Amino acid sequence: MSNSQVIKPNFNRGKALMANLQKYTNQRMDCPVSGRKKCYFVPLSDIDSFAHNPARASGTRSAKVTELLDDLITDPNGQLEPICVEWNPAAGKFEIVFGCHREWATNDAYSKGYTIANHPIKGVSGIWAWAFTGSASERTALQMRENGNKKPSSPATKGEIVAMLGKYISQGGLDINPKTGLASPFLALSDLKKYERAKLFMQNNTPQWGGRKFVGVWNILSQSHNLGLNFKNYSKEMLAQYFCSNNPYGITMADLDEKLSGSVVQKGDITYGIYFVTQKSEMSGALPGNATRLKVKHKIDHMIIVCSLNNAGDTRVVKHRSTFQRDATFWNTLVHSKAFNEVFWMAQTKSETTKHILAGTWVAQITI
Repeated sequence: MSNSQVIKPNFNRGKALMANLQKYTNQRMDCPVSGRKKCYFVPLSDIDSFAHNPARASGTRSAKVTELLDDLITDPNGQLEPICVEWNPAAGKFEIVFGCHREWATNDAYSKGYTIANHPIKGVSGIWAWAFTGSASERTALQMRENGNKKPSSPATKGEIVAMLGKYISQGGLDINPKTGLASPFLALSDLKKYERAKLFMQNNTPQWGGRKFVGVWNILSQSHNLGLNFKNYSKEMLAQYFCSNNPYGITMADLDEKLSGSVVQKGDITYGIYFVTQKSEMSGALPGNATRLKVKHKIDHMIIVCSLNNAGDTRVVKHRSTFQRDATFWNTLVHSKAFNEVFWMAQTKSETTKHILAGTWVAQITI
């Protein structure tokens, strides 16, 4: 470790950044995100402390800060992991790339008069950090890797992973093929190739979310971000909103139960039952039994299914719709007469959405 004194840097250019960083006390430390790094003891006064964690929609968690504070002041080795910072010349301070919990806990330790074993300079409140100098997309990938690969005590939520991956794509991060390293515009790819490239990136960068969990991430991402897909997926809430704006029975969102699917709605003398379906497998799963019980219990006159078949793809969706309707008819015929009465098919292919969404119409409204 160097014995040089802490000097507040004056960063005007990229070269000045590294030259002035050398005036900080430094040592090499292991970063779980980026391996062994040269780290600097940066005064907390030089860090722009976030009121809100940039990679966490739910914010910095006070329970985690308290846990880290206890570790910092009781561990004989002190601060075990560095945070990552990036110099912002406009603000004249470092921004936190990741490590908000650690920075908050360190602030708390100094404010309460505690010492941290491996913090080298008495009288100076600081934290070990390494300086990030990459692109915006590389910064987002780092944040995703650090927050997405957390231990079970503080994992990123699915929503946070979706937001970070969407941001990474919008910054052009997936315009580079992660398998070959060659440039290839993401938006020019087919739907399948987009899915495969995004999944491969997650497998490499954030393995906890690159396996079976990735399907759920992609479904939400494709609903909430403009990925230029030829086939559109919907959440059940999105189906409910479209149905309530474009159904012939006068059913509104206010009429639906809070759970949406399985709603019972009375309009005049007719009692409607409504299910919102996003997967073909639901017809071979719990849906028929649930719909039959609802029909008997509430004396449903007209049972409606509002349906998209997410992930079917534009080449298979017509066949899957036919199979779904056949299975519904099978249930009606052999198990319970008219458990289902009608299916509203949501527009999903590019040609369907172009034709139907703005017009407020359906691909088909089928009597079963």
